[in-house]
Amino acid sequence: DDGSYLASFVAEQVGEAKLSVSINGHQLRGSPYSIVVCRNYPAIDKPSKIVNNNGSMGEPWGVAFGNNGLWAVTDHSKYCVYILNDKDELVKQFGSNGSANGQFSNPCGVSFDSHNNLYIADCCNHRIQKFDVNGNYLLQFGSVGSSDGQLQHPCGVVVH
Repeated sequence: DDGSYLASFVAEQVGEAKLSVSINGHQLRGSPYSIVVCRNYPAIDKPSKIVNNNGSMGEPWGVAFGNNGLWAVTDHSKYCVYILNDKDELVKQFGSNGSANGQFSNPCGVSFDSHNNLYIADCCNHRIQKFDVNGNYLLQFGSVGSSDGQLQHPCGVVVH
């Protein structure tokens, strides 16, 4: 509705590549785009049946892969994060609805850092929370607003 589009792709190799995007046969202005793929991530070639402590996922939102073989999925409607291994088995689930440390109000984006800590975009709490790979709360930053250090409904987070 707002003219934005979401595109995804799976890179076949690490290195420089060209990404060509067209809609209804019309190439987007500026396409092809030059991109650099820094490392390969495992492809998810079949839907994983993630069973949580309540029986099933609600609304999966963000997905990230750590460098330790684990991957994380945020559940927007069940206010939690799932940690899975490379066999798609649930290793850990953490989080609940609320605004205290370690709680979420619609978690969205997720990213791992090089130490496999997780950063979660906590959308309706207007903050980013950091956890270790075991789901232990470490810190947070952000508050609602438009000044320095403030956020308004963050839905993504990327850590390099």
